[in-house]
Amino acid sequence: MNLEYVKKIITPKLKNYKLSYSSFPNGDFGSLERIAIEGVNKVASIDIWSKGWLNIDIYDLILDEQVMNVLLEPEEIKEQEDAIVKLLGILLDEK
Repeated sequence: MNLEYVKKIITPKLKNYKLSYSSFPNGDFGSLERIAIEGVNKVASIDIWSKGWLNIDIYDLILDEQVMNVLLEPEEIKEQEDAIVKLLGILLDEK
């Protein structure tokens, strides 16, 4: 998973969300690229580290609860792909 993948595959699907990008060098798992996602009912973040780690966090403002929070290792490729599908499903209200 990398920032270019997110910009190419995920970002175009989130037209009703405001996205902001930030970078942090020398994080726990290498350099960090963070995508903050803000919508009317949900806020989320995707953290991508240069060493391959991925964190996804989603908070539902209507339910007032965290609906997804996952930290995946570089070797968990299938799990990372599944997490992206779940992220999109939650943000786009797909069941």
